[in-house]
Amino acid sequence: MNVSCIAIDDEPAALAVIEEYTHLVPFLDLKQTFVSPKEALAFLKKERVDCVFLDIKMPDLLGTDFARILQGQTQVIFTTAYPEFAVQGFDVQALDYLLKPIEFPRFLQAANRVYAQQSQRVEGQGYIFVKEGYDWVRVSLGEIQYIQSDTNLLFIYERSRRVITRMTVTELLRILPPERFLRVHKSYIVAIEAILKIERHQLVLTKTTIPIGESYRESVERVLLG
Repeated sequence: MNVSCIAIDDEPAALAVIEEYTHLVPFLDLKQTFVSPKEALAFLKKERVDCVFLDIKMPDLLGTDFARILQGQTQVIFTTAYPEFAVQGFDVQALDYLLKPIEFPRFLQAANRVYAQQSQRVEGQGYIFVKEGYDWVRVSLGEIQYIQSDTNLLFIYERSRRVITRMTVTELLRILPPERFLRVHKSYIVAIEAILKIERHQLVLTKTTIPIGESYRESVERVLLG
């Protein structure tokens, strides 16, 4: 599944960065870039896209006002050099907020969040892409049993394979649906549907057991036991 998108920024150099990054992500389909938000609005009246990468501080129209016009029509990811707009950004239900200069790993996190949401709507299951070595690997959310972290590496255990990617637990949690995955330890995330038994200090899955961290016990019991 491809995620269609456009980018809007009054600075051509900033648009060039977004364009370069979208070409590196296999599921992003960049339809067009705009330096004028008014031209972008005209385009969106004729063609629907899944996501808009949107600058905030622009002379013709603030990105936050642009997002209010679009609200409910498409996902918005703000790209801005001004952190003070963050609250306004999330007030208009932006999916993410990227601060310039944008690093590619952070851009990829935001792209994965869009992909996960779109794939859940279209396929009812959801996928993310992670980088394993030099390759991009599609991981089905429904196949994941648990994730184990080791420094900046994540080991994603599916039913029939293991995928290794360079990412932190915090970064992955930003793109995983919270209703399906639960952090149970500083080093472990577990798929809720994979849990077979809750013991005093651990969770039992089909092929392994996962420890419950003391500081996570209360939240684990609240989510799993109600």
